[in-house]
Amino acid sequence: MNQPQFQCNQRDQLLEQLDRQLLRSRGSGERVALLVFNLRGFREINMTCGHAAGDTVLRLVAERIRSALRPCDGLFHIGNDEFAVVLTTLKSPQVVSLAAQKILHSIDTDYELPAEVVAASAVAGGAVFPDHAGDRDGLLRSADTALHLAREQEQDFLIYDASLVSREQQLANLKRSLSKALDNNDLMLHYQPQIDLQRGQLSGCEALVRWNHAEQGWIRPDVFIPVAEKSELIDTLTYWSINVALREWLEFCVQCRDGAIAVNLSARLLQSTEIVDLVSRALNIWGADPGALILEVTESAMMSDPETALRVLTRLHEMGVTLSIDDFGTGYSSLAYLQKLPVSELKIDRSFVQHMADRPQDRKIVRSIIDLAHNLDMRVVAEGIEDQRSLDMLVSMGCDYGQGFYIARPMPAGQLSDWLHQAPWRKPAA
Repeated sequence: MNQPQFQCNQRDQLLEQLDRQLLRSRGSGERVALLVFNLRGFREINMTCGHAAGDTVLRLVAERIRSALRPCDGLFHIGNDEFAVVLTTLKSPQVVSLAAQKILHSIDTDYELPAEVVAASAVAGGAVFPDHAGDRDGLLRSADTALHLAREQEQDFLIYDASLVSREQQLANLKRSLSKALDNNDLMLHYQPQIDLQRGQLSGCEALVRWNHAEQGWIRPDVFIPVAEKSELIDTLTYWSINVALREWLEFCVQCRDGAIAVNLSARLLQSTEIVDLVSRALNIWGADPGALILEVTESAMMSDPETALRVLTRLHEMGVTLSIDDFGTGYSSLAYLQKLPVSELKIDRSFVQHMADRPQDRKIVRSIIDLAHNLDMRVVAEGIEDQRSLDMLVSMGCDYGQGFYIARPMPAGQLSDWLHQAPWRKPAA
């Protein structure tokens, strides 16, 4: 394999420049900034267009960056797809973000090669001396940290901030704690009942993951679920949730077995056929009817890779599992795509239901979704029912099912039977 020709690593020159500029800065009191840029998709350019094309892109990128700099600033190619810029004689750290955005804008364009046109963009991190570091090595570490955080948070540019680093460390600690909690089976499921609104009887429950941390107390799902989704932990968490939901549903909900149990499916797993095998194994372990399991997926999860999502959902449907689109109305799925999906249920997002009694526009949206679902031969679940007025409106609109705090808050499996005895709702008909 031919090695790229554009490989003049200028890291040593960068270090020499930083030493000179920091020494000068200590005498003048002016600031020095280090910006580190990483090209997006450069590996793909090398793979699809060849290394010669990649070399050309690197040269063109260097020219674009140089054109955005002042004569006193320095540009260095410090890695295969990485550049560093040293900004000197700065009066204020505020100008660093403006300079970074100017450079990023100059990079983010099409590049004409002999055979084709390719697009390139970059992500950047920056740090300022002496604001973020007191020496050369500290400045390098701070800029690299900012670049790493920008990639992690899918930002174009971040300047070093100690609070961001602290937040990143907290998330890393949370990830380790979550992994340990999964290993020790310290998580639990709470179940929120769903009601057949037209018949006035329990139709099933949604299983919701809860975590009572030994030291921090209850940790909200919107805090730890995103941590799991950004790592391989979401696979383990989903498989655990499906298994525990099926086991507890069969163990504690003798009166509810003709209903269904719903479990949320993450976007990450929807892009892999591995979930099909996970679900199949869980159903076999507990001897559960596939039709008793509902897997809920969001519109945004499906639309990130529609073709793969369609294949995965089709295989799950063929297995007999019921599929539901969660938070419907907040995404951007097209009607044409919706018609292709083997989905039996739409869940109206709680943001439309919670205030529909007082907001005519929300009522119109809810009614439109109910009509759309029924025209597509789908059933409808309204979540976020918090008062009798909203419940009555949903019944009159023909909504099939509902859930919310007005009906019942999520509860441990062991409390479901007692709740059903005391609630005005009947158990499912056999």
